[in-house]
Amino acid sequence: MRIKPVGSLLGALALAISSVLVSAGAAEASPPRWVMTVTNLPPAVGAGSAMGYQVQITNRGPSNISQLFLVTKTQESPAYVVTSQGSCAAPGSGPLGCTLGALGAKQTVTVVVAYTTPFTDTGDPGDPVFQANSNGLTYSDGGTSHGDTLTDPNETGTVISTDPDFAGGFALSDLTVSTNDDLSDTNKQATSVDPPASDLVVTAQDGPSVSFTCKRICSKAFGEWSAIDVGNGQRFDTFFPVTLLMRASDAPNNLSQIKLAHVLDNGTTVQLDQCTTTLENCIVVSPVGTNVKITAYLDQNGGIRGIR
Repeated sequence: MRIKPVGSLLGALALAISSVLVSAGAAEASPPRWVMTVTNLPPAVGAGSAMGYQVQITNRGPSNISQLFLVTKTQESPAYVVTSQGSCAAPGSGPLGCTLGALGAKQTVTVVVAYTTPFTDTGDPGDPVFQANSNGLTYSDGGTSHGDTLTDPNETGTVISTDPDFAGGFALSDLTVSTNDDLSDTNKQATSVDPPASDLVVTAQDGPSVSFTCKRICSKAFGEWSAIDVGNGQRFDTFFPVTLLMRASDAPNNLSQIKLAHVLDNGTTVQLDQCTTTLENCIVVSPVGTNVKITAYLDQNGGIRGIR
């Protein structure tokens, strides 16, 4: 839609209705090309864990967006929200409502939000259904009008898993994330992660469906693979503990022989030996009743498995 000069009454009326275009010193302005991308943090969560979402809105220009809002179809209140500009209603105070202000051409605003319960009012228990608009803090079911509402056409709901071998989601605290620790012939390993911080992705998964490529140092592997995702792969400046628990009968008799293979996100495999001094990229092995506990101190995620 092209706006006529401000001297035109019709053009001025269209400008007032859209509340979108700002053209400082220009006789004419083209509508901004804006896009929204929703990323699930993470794509799947364990039942009872928080679901996080990153919403990015980019104005590809050429015009500015004079006022921008972000809302959701769900009326559930988020438990966590942070924005790179503007402000959002406080967590627990009602449905998501962010007043983001102006968004200039070639600029992006990012909002991260998390919920603790599935949604019952959107048709998908894992999807809050985000909508950006230039009209205010009200969700519109009427579709796009004058180009003033925006959704992500590829937005999908977070998968809520009931698999006991999978745990975690968007961690709102630094509490331990653990898979099922009731060890048996059908559940040979449990995995737990103590997050280095809160408000980030933390998941753990083990069991026969988890695998990583590891050749030479894994020739004498034991136990199962455990997949760890902490902070979507970022590297931390502190080392956090990841613990594997298995029955003693499934581990080497000589505990001093135990090591771990750590497959990084880039495919590199690192051997973790038992710690001697500092707790950094090494492991501590200890018997716990009829089980064996192997705690690795890592600064990044990936896959880990016992080796000897």
